[in-house]
This record gives sequence, structure tokens and C-alpha cells, in this order.
Amino acid sequence: MTATITPPAGVPALQRVDPAQRLADYERALSFYIGLPAAVVNRVVFAENSGSDLGSLRAIADRLGAGKDVELVSFGGLDYPVAHGRAVGEMRLIETALARSRLLAGLGDREPFWKVTGRLRFTNLAGLIATAPEGAGLYVDFRRHPRPWVDTRVFACTPHAFRELLLPRVELLRQDELERAGFSAPEERLFGELLPEREHARIVPRLRYEPRIEGYSGQGEDYARPARRAWAGMRAIVRRVCPPLWI
Repeated sequence: MTATITPPAGVPALQRVDPAQRLADYERALSFYIGLPAAVVNRVVFAENSGSDLGSLRAIADRLGAGKDVELVSFGGLDYPVAHGRAVGEMRLIETALARSRLLAGLGDREPFWKVTGRLRFTNLAGLIATAPEGAGLYVDFRRHPRPWVDTRVFACTPHAFRELLLPRVELLRQDELERAGFSAPEERLFGELLPEREHARIVPRLRYEPRIEGYSGQGEDYARPARRAWAGMRAIVRRVCPPLWI
């Protein structure tokens, strides 16, 4: 789970900025993931990069985490220019978590971890995990329509693939450089960067299921609102009946 409880002022395209509101999002999400059956999730790493107090989250882990290994890691990781944007921050967060987390550091270099945007609840995560292909370096959703996109809200990745595919491209994801390069968002740029690496790097570019999401986007939109649910439902149907149409 990636987290920034107290984002700096002026982060591009971020509207859900109140630390109390964001902390409540993380509390709900952590409770959800700890509550999944141990056969689905038996280890959770909550990695937070604003150095915020994790007291309420530790209380949730202590209360609900019996029989599971729950690790909470908080550090000051916002030492990059705010104009670089959230994608840079998240990649740096994962880089630091891989080095500092006891659980992540204990992974084999080609053993996958699942990354989720920590404020969101992926309610069909059990199905996503159960249908993940063996041997993938990066298992993530690519879309071609309505525009090229790599959905980084949820994906599975090995430490080796993260260091080979994502970390070297951090500077390309800077929000302050995207427009002049002709991209609307870092996820759009990642599409063109990663798709040619598909065979070489063992990238599986489509999730078997459409992720079902609860919570709020960084722009403050409720994923439960009717328009969002309808769009996700349509994507789920197309994914099943017409797999080559990446939407």
C-alpha cells in the first residue's frame, strides 16, 4: 500500500489534500486489506512517504491483524520538487520501501509483490491475485482507448522488473516535462515506454478482471458514483467478450 498522508502544497492535479481526510481513507483501506482471508493476503506493507504519525493505523493493525504480518513504514520522502508530480513521488516511494521494508527486502528478486494505491480498496483483489499469470515481471493493465494508458493504481511487479522497467524512467514521468513532450499524464507516457518491452521483460499487459474500486480518486471523485460504476461495468463486459479491445 503506497501512501502520502500529508502531501505538500501545490502537487499538480491533486485535489484530495486534507491530511485528516486522507488518513481516514487509509484507515478504511488498511482495515479492508487486513480483513481479507489469509489465503489471499497474509502480509501487508503500508509505506508512507510524508513522515506522518501512523498511530491510528498501528492501532488498526494491532486490533485486526492477528495471524498476519503487517508492517508500517513511514519516512520523509518528499524531497523532490513538487512540480515533478505524484508519479515521481510514488516511484521513489516504492524504491525506498523495497530497501527499508523488512517484508519487501525479504522478497526474492523475481518474486512479485502487489502494489495498490493505499487510499483505494480493490474489492476483487482476491480474483486479481488468483488469476495472475506465473512468471510475469510486470502484470498491469494497459489501455488503448480512449487514450494510451498504463493503470498504475494496482499492479503486480517483481523487484527486478521494478528496477529494470520503472525506476530508470522516473525522470520521464515528471509532470512538469510531460506537456512539452506531448503527453497528458505519466500513465500515457508509460504506455509508449513499456509496450515495446513486453516480450523482453515479461510484461503481461492486461489484467484478467476489471478492478472494482471503492474510495476517492486524487481529484476527489467517488468511485462509487453511478457514472464511474457504469464505465467500470462496461469495461468489464468488453474485457470478457472482446479481449483485444483494450479500453
